[in-house]
This record gives sequence, structure tokens and C-alpha cells, in this order.
Amino acid sequence: MIRAVLFDGDQTLWDFQAVMRNALLRVLDELRTGRPGSHAAALAVRDLVADRQEAARRCEGVEFNLARIRYLGFVLTLQRLRDSAGRDTNGWSAEHDDELATRLTTSYLAHRDTEPALFPDAVPCLDALRPHFRLGLLSNGSRAPEVIGLDGYFDVVVFAQDHRVVKPDPAIFAIAEHQLGLGPEDCVLVGDHPLNDVLGAKQSGWRAVWIDREGDGVFPRSTRTPREPDACITSLGQLPDVLRRL
Repeated sequence: MIRAVLFDGDQTLWDFQAVMRNALLRVLDELRTGRPGSHAAALAVRDLVADRQEAARRCEGVEFNLARIRYLGFVLTLQRLRDSAGRDTNGWSAEHDDELATRLTTSYLAHRDTEPALFPDAVPCLDALRPHFRLGLLSNGSRAPEVIGLDGYFDVVVFAQDHRVVKPDPAIFAIAEHQLGLGPEDCVLVGDHPLNDVLGAKQSGWRAVWIDREGDGVFPRSTRTPREPDACITSLGQLPDVLRRL
């Protein structure tokens, strides 16, 4: 019997892609003020995203703190600007890059949580489930529920960065089970990521509900995700009925 329903955060309960883009646009303005010139003017959000991804790749298995990884992404961006500028750096140095990257990281995190960007079906779904299930957040991200209007909804909040293990590793699912005092047969994870959420849950003995907000709800079969979800939905409004069937 399902006793606990845990949710992924990004693209499941809130639109993190929109949040990230808006925050990075603000950061770009500040970066261009701190490093004026044609090279900075040519930067786009996709460049900041690519540098953050490269920083995460270099830190895989070593660094789990997402703020630190974001900072290292900004350091890479500033290094490239300094290299591109050549002699015309106005005295910029690696030390100056570190100082600016720190400020940009602080600014990014502040702007990131200014707008909750909750999907319209998130709170109604949580309200409908709360009387019947224990609820939790199980996320590879770091947006705190209390900052974005979800304070008091979750019995457990498990962030991968706090435990140095990330979905789909079964270890993070075991941590959630331990905090809830439940077994895997009691838990279901609702998430949008076929690998991190669906495969992670299924190989941990949980049930999995895959949410496909931008598609037709047909689960993508691949060699990377050999396990099928227990149900597919396109809106959290469908979740209460799905849980009753499960």
C-alpha cells in the first residue's frame, strides 16, 4: 500500500528552466557591468549554462554543493573572457574573477527564488494528497520549499547535495525511506526525469509516476531507462486518481 508520495522538484512542481533563465539574464547584466567589453556583450544565457555544465562535469563525484558548482561555472565564463580579451583586461586577474564570480553566484541564488514559478497544478495536488499520504521532496536541486511558498507541505525534504549522493543512486532513496520510517513498498516518486526519477525509483523498489508536461505522456523507452513507470501523467491534476488505481 502506498503510504508516502515524494516529488521531484524541478519541472515537476515548479518551472526551474524559466527560473534559471530569468536569473541568468539578471546575472548577465551584472557580469557585463563588471567586465565591460565586446566579449561580455556577446555572451548569452546558453553560454552560462554550458559553462555551468562543464563545471559540473569536472566536479562529478567530488563536489555536490550546487552553489559551489554554479560559482565554478561563472569562474569558467570569466576565465574565457579574460583569455579572449588578451592584453586588454583593464587589470583583471584570477583573483578579480573569483571575487566577481562570488558576487554573481550570490545574485543568481537571490534572483532564482524571487519568483516561485510553481506550476498551477502543484498546490491543488498537494492539498488533495496531504490528508491521505505523507508527502516528501526528493530532489537533485536545492530550492527550499519554505522560500517558494511550500512551507509545511512535506514530511521530509531530501536534497542530494546534503548527502553527497544523487538520483538515480538507490542510496538517496534509502535515505528518504529512513527519514520516513517506511519501506520501499510504501513509497512512490513523482518526477519528470526518465533516468533520475523513474529508473532511480524502480531500481530502488519504489513505484514511479512519470510526469510529461510538454508531451503526450508516452514514456521514452531506451537502453538508459529499461524500467517502465507504473503510470504516466501530463498534469499533477491526474495524480490523485492514478494513486487510487495503484
